[in-house]
Amino acid sequence: MNAWSRILPMLIVSITAGCNGSLSEDQRKAFREEMEDREIKKVNENEIFRKALEIGREISAKEVAPADVRMFSVTLQDSIMLNETEQKIAMAYAYAPDPTQVEDNIQKQGPDSLIYSKYILDHDSTGRVLFVKMARSKAVKTL
Repeated sequence: MNAWSRILPMLIVSITAGCNGSLSEDQRKAFREEMEDREIKKVNENEIFRKALEIGREISAKEVAPADVRMFSVTLQDSIMLNETEQKIAMAYAYAPDPTQVEDNIQKQGPDSLIYSKYILDHDSTGRVLFVKMARSKAVKTL
């Protein structure tokens, strides 16, 4: 984050206060919230993974993904169309004695992405793996 991104909100508020004389209560509250959102927080990998797992579970329960998340599912036979990380995850489910007993999980996919996976057994006994791909920053921002 560069210096301007920290200074700009304060500069805008200062100009606004200078023009109007003072800030309203709503403006002060909005300013405080903005400053809290921009606060630098130290988080560890476990916290990020726990939060990403929580987000993945929420999205998979609804089976509707927000715009900043990619969700898709494949049958184990169609896993050839996946990238290397996704193929490894699908193969882990395929070789499990009982894939329905394998817990959902989170894996890193590159330095900036996380992928949630869960095995789903459909009503016709067809198994598929549900993937939810999200930016790592999505989990960090919600901590």
